[in-house]
Amino acid sequence: MMLILSRHGNTFGPGDKIAWVGRRTDLALTAEGCRQAQHLGNALCQSGVMLGGLYCGPLLRTRQYANIIVERIGVAPVPIVDSRLAEIDYGAWEGLSSQEIIAQFGKEELEAWERSGAWPESPGWSPSEPTLAHGVTTFVEHVTRTGKDRAVLAVTSSGVLRYFLWLDGNTLKGKLELRSGKVATGNICILDVRQGNCQVHAWNIAPDPDYLSELMSKVPRRGSTDTVSSP
Repeated sequence: MMLILSRHGNTFGPGDKIAWVGRRTDLALTAEGCRQAQHLGNALCQSGVMLGGLYCGPLLRTRQYANIIVERIGVAPVPIVDSRLAEIDYGAWEGLSSQEIIAQFGKEELEAWERSGAWPESPGWSPSEPTLAHGVTTFVEHVTRTGKDRAVLAVTSSGVLRYFLWLDGNTLKGKLELRSGKVATGNICILDVRQGNCQVHAWNIAPDPDYLSELMSKVPRRGSTDTVSSP
């Protein structure tokens, strides 16, 4: 099964303060964020990828993004809201810019999270890291059982996306060192879930219909007993 992960589109416009916003800050998409959703919908249409499921986090920005994709595709599954795709609560960092975080808590924690995904000691981050990682694992197990031989699309947020890397055979640290784990707004990641294993085919790429079409043609049909190994 091919699992397409998408970060939602832009929520900050020109001139806005760029702040850390998690599950407590329910922002809407900007006009550019809506355009990014349309672009992904167009790429899926042009590639011929048939979705066997479409999931999104509970925040407005992820639900909007998923609904715009459905409108663009025309024939697509109704988006299913799944709490396991909810963004991290950034605790004391919520609503602060990166510079404000550095001023209040020092640069070490911020740099460690950005560079290698080290969970900060600053107060209020939730859920716990093991809970977050377990939720990602059980979500992938669920969509593997229900997605059949079609692709599944999941729209979520930046912090959660890092934890899908745990499902690849290599360590999260090694993958973050290669590509930091961050995903830009509107970009996608592609995982092949097969025979109890996840393989990352692409990470943090712009939606491209030719690449999606080529990749989907190479993904074997899944077996009936596919499960996902916990990190």
